[in-house]
Amino acid sequence: MTVEKNDTKTKILDAAERFIIQGGYSSFSFRDIAEAVGIKSASVHYHYPTKGDLVSAVMVRYTSDFSELLPNPKDEKFSPKILLNGFIKGFKAKIVDQRDMSLCTMLTSNKAILPEAVCIELAAFYQLILDWLSQVFVRLDQIDEDLGLIQASQLLACLHGASILVQGTDQPDFFDRALSDWKARCQ
Repeated sequence: MTVEKNDTKTKILDAAERFIIQGGYSSFSFRDIAEAVGIKSASVHYHYPTKGDLVSAVMVRYTSDFSELLPNPKDEKFSPKILLNGFIKGFKAKIVDQRDMSLCTMLTSNKAILPEAVCIELAAFYQLILDWLSQVFVRLDQIDEDLGLIQASQLLACLHGASILVQGTDQPDFFDRALSDWKARCQ
């Protein structure tokens, strides 16, 4: 019985994530989730009493899943260049190649209407990425943590900006053009 409950929760989270990626926080209701999963709206409310609870859970899962994919940036068996190159390629494969906006970009664009709990989880996700990238840049350039954070912020802004440019122009090659200097650092 517990497995079925977990399967239902997973399906609810999967549906909510798809809706957010396609249209943002306001693009769906609990009825939409219920219809997508094949359950009653009350069942969605049973697992997640509010939309904020649901979207917070989506972000917690997304952050956890993402953190498991990141190798230890201090592990000497991975060169910083390989780590950066992998991060850029992974971002492109997940966002640009699939012709989607990122979950976090969509939520950030809706930040003014997000419940505080969702904003906290969104900030935690970005902090995870910034911390990881900072550590990679500290190793790559032999710089202090403050400069590593600056470079991490610049790369993350470039990645997000490039993905928006691709979506806005429908020209995927803009991603590689926008990231050309960063990619050159990884060679």
